[in-house]
Amino acid sequence: MVAITKTESEIIRKHFPNVHIVRTMKQKSKRHHYFCEESRAVMKFLTSLREDNVDTKTTREGANHTDRKSKKRVTT
Repeated sequence: MVAITKTESEIIRKHFPNVHIVRTMKQKSKRHHYFCEESRAVMKFLTSLREDNVDTKTTREGANHTDRKSKKRVTT
């Protein structure tokens, strides 16, 4: 199984409708990952897709956890 992004999974599903793609953590929407089977045709297509620099997001979307540090509370 190979890790892929959401946009890569959508593109692969258009070209190969019978390929097996799995999404983990279906209940927690911000913690999921996509994995694809390692068949020769799909791997060849995926490498060409990544080499052509097709607009696929490589950054994750979700909550920004930099603001989680506790701030000093001012009491008056």
